[in-house]
Amino acid sequence: MPSFHIATQLIRRTMGSRRGLIMNVLVPAIFLSIMAGLFASFDGQKAVIAISNQDAGLLGSYLASSVEQESLYEIHLEPKLTEQELKDMVVNGKADAAIYIPSDYSAKLLEGSVTEANLYRMNVQLWNASLATLLETEASKLSSSASLVSSTGEADLTKLTALLDAQASPKVVADKVSMKLGKIVSNPTMIGLILMFVMMLVSQSIGFVLEDREKRTMARMFTAPLRAIDIAFGNFMGSMLVGTIQLVIVLSLSYFVFGYSPGISFGSLLLVLECFLLAAVGLASAVAGLVRNSAQLSQINNLIITPSCMISGCFFPISILPDFMQKLANFTPQKWAIQAVDRLGGGGSISDIGLQLLILLLFAAVMIAFGSAVLRPNRASKS
Repeated sequence: MPSFHIATQLIRRTMGSRRGLIMNVLVPAIFLSIMAGLFASFDGQKAVIAISNQDAGLLGSYLASSVEQESLYEIHLEPKLTEQELKDMVVNGKADAAIYIPSDYSAKLLEGSVTEANLYRMNVQLWNASLATLLETEASKLSSSASLVSSTGEADLTKLTALLDAQASPKVVADKVSMKLGKIVSNPTMIGLILMFVMMLVSQSIGFVLEDREKRTMARMFTAPLRAIDIAFGNFMGSMLVGTIQLVIVLSLSYFVFGYSPGISFGSLLLVLECFLLAAVGLASAVAGLVRNSAQLSQINNLIITPSCMISGCFFPISILPDFMQKLANFTPQKWAIQAVDRLGGGGSISDIGLQLLILLLFAAVMIAFGSAVLRPNRASKS
């Protein structure tokens, strides 16, 4: 089969030699896997929250208990520390944040006065902004409960306890939702790096095809008794096989050696990345067909890969971008790959990401068809 021989030759040129195997496959894969391992260790660390509850009343204990129930934080109860000592813990790096509940917290709430627990942090980040919101929500709930039981006179602590216990165990819970969301969209960095890695490696493979066009090797192939579709399919199949080998190495090292997993199975992530790989091959071939030499391809890729990764949510949540850039992201394959991984990470199945995979495949079909039409010998650079 002519296409198979062309694909095999492309694989040999990419990783057939010892130097090619090390520099083109192993070094990039190991480097990315080490980064994945570092991300896994960072993601596994919980923020340390020190809590000093000086309130002897009921409401201070309920506030501290509500923070303790949050699985995102590692709670250290420090009832003997003063407010200044809590501040020093944050300043000295012994705690990521600290909460001080004053001694008159319950008394003021039962009197109907405004009071709050003090939150200390070095700077405002997403996780401690969420903690601040939690404190405000819980304080509002406690204040409302205290006002309710105090509306007829002196507060009845028995009724207040029963009310707070009822609020702590709600009877109505969400059992199933149609849209399954995970954490990848809000924290896409590692998946974004893998997608960028895939696009760069595909660009390298397509660079060999462009080199054939520059050196007139492709022109000689077209004079042989081969159909144009066989030549194009062989080049695309070779790029896909090279990319697949690199993906398997990266994911194997990330999952089984360095312990990184975005919360989905190895096979599911590989499926999404294979669809993205196909789209990346199509995009790279379309770009290669519009330039005349390898130097131009490298320059164009720098103007396409990095900007498209930025607007598609590879490095930060796409929701922080302006509306017009969020709409523009719909035309990038990275956005749909990240969304697919996010839904799988949220508990979805393969059927839940059918739309995302279909868009990636359609994107690949259009770009590959365009690339096949323009990536021909008559586009070679002039000597």
